[in-house]
Amino acid sequence: NNNNTFNFSDYASIKNGSYGKLMKSYYAEQKKSTRAEKTDKDTSSKINRKKEAAIDKTGLTQMKKEADGLKTAAEALNEDALWKQTDGKYDIDKIVSAVKTFANEYNDTLNQAAKVNSKDIAQDVRYMNSMTNTMSKALSKIGVTVGTDGKLSVNEDELKKANVTSIKSLFAGSVSYGSQISDRASEIARDTVMNSSVYGSN
Repeated sequence: NNNNTFNFSDYASIKNGSYGKLMKSYYAEQKKSTRAEKTDKDTSSKINRKKEAAIDKTGLTQMKKEADGLKTAAEALNEDALWKQTDGKYDIDKIVSAVKTFANEYNDTLNQAAKVNSKDIAQDVRYMNSMTNTMSKALSKIGVTVGTDGKLSVNEDELKKANVTSIKSLFAGSVSYGSQISDRASEIARDTVMNSSVYGSN
């Protein structure tokens, strides 16, 4: 049957004609595109690895995170909502939790600052430590102890029993200890950005 006979001359004309050229061109472009995508991915991966290495080397990105965390924790203690009374009672659990978060963020900031090579940040931390040492007696009265390494430790039981007015006077208000630490955390964050730009330009 002629309908089932394979016509080699038709196949040759298709293969060598414009259709064949079109297909060859299409697959050649596909290979180029795949190679280009692979090259882009490889380049992007190398750049990201270099960026990560630079961040790890200076520690400045983590320093800014810690300083921002400390500022947020200090600001939370200055929120009016935290000190509102319901039926004449403060929510002591929320207050204790906020003080503990502040102490943790403070300590994390000190830990990271020790890993960063920056005179500006070191000066900010010294100033912050000086403020904390000045307030150490007042802090100890509410169950917060300043260690010889400058870090804060919280005795939860003592903090719960402490006079809430004393806690509030330490952490709430524009001239409070908490507010001053918040301002210093902002300075550390700014100095971190400044130092990052210096490292970047070099």
